[in-house]
Amino acid sequence: MTVLTIATESYEKQHQINSNPTVHIEQSTLEYLHTAFLLYEYKQTHSKREYRALLSEYGWDKGSAEEKRSLKIAEYFQAFIGCPQHLAVLPISVLLRLCSQNYKVLIEELQDIPIGRLTCRHVLELIDERRLFLKSQNREEKEGNWRATPDGSRYYTFGKIMEDDHQTGVLTEKLIDIEDEEIEVVGNIPAEALVINQTPITDAEILADILRQASDYTDVRRGLYQYQPVKEEAWKMLSDLERKSVCQMLQEPIKKLSHAKREGLIVNFCEVESGGVYKIFTADCPLIERTISTHSLDRLLEELRVRQNCECN
Repeated sequence: MTVLTIATESYEKQHQINSNPTVHIEQSTLEYLHTAFLLYEYKQTHSKREYRALLSEYGWDKGSAEEKRSLKIAEYFQAFIGCPQHLAVLPISVLLRLCSQNYKVLIEELQDIPIGRLTCRHVLELIDERRLFLKSQNREEKEGNWRATPDGSRYYTFGKIMEDDHQTGVLTEKLIDIEDEEIEVVGNIPAEALVINQTPITDAEILADILRQASDYTDVRRGLYQYQPVKEEAWKMLSDLERKSVCQMLQEPIKKLSHAKREGLIVNFCEVESGGVYKIFTADCPLIERTISTHSLDRLLEELRVRQNCECN
């Protein structure tokens, strides 16, 4: 029969350890990183036979699975071999998740964070943002190339068209600016002539019709995303009143991003079709796409402002 013994002292006093569990998990991560980088170095500098002999000499009995896991972490985090303490705030489970196919792209972002400023919460937010982005991409792939018009009919598209100039953000910015500035009517065409109710023929006319009939921002967002190449042309087809109506549907994150672009914090942005996730190109890395969710947007913009102020000073 097993007898349960209740300790009269706390675990902390009984073992004379630090009472902060965070300290211990960070120490364990750092020790694991030392193990990983040592194993990786031994494997790179010794022959296979010498490597096995060395492990035997050190009494390695942790199994091949643990060895492979350590080597994997060391391989993916080579950029931190000179400062493993930078990663100590991350549990081993998080490090392994960052080594996976879907999340390894985030490792490069960690290199830009100053030593001592990295937090596990920030990394978990990056992982969550990446998860939302992958989820939205999977949803778009499942939907295929069929799209619906406001009247319920369907049309077929030939896949997404990527733009080098990222014009989605440009058009969205124009939707914002209409609230503060007077938009000049294009050419001498009367506004009434641009709102004639006719069956859409071109992609631009289809998008213009979608924007006219949009009941909320979801309709606007999907239309802009699906018809990126013709959004400028479609915008010119709208009357001033219709443009203002579209602007009133814009959500707060879009307004913040548009303002950030005017500040010079970002060079462009676009929102994915499913919403709530944004592809952002920052001023310091204009060619690198950064994916972020709505709940992390304010923190990102604040970080960019701080970085911009530091560079100015």
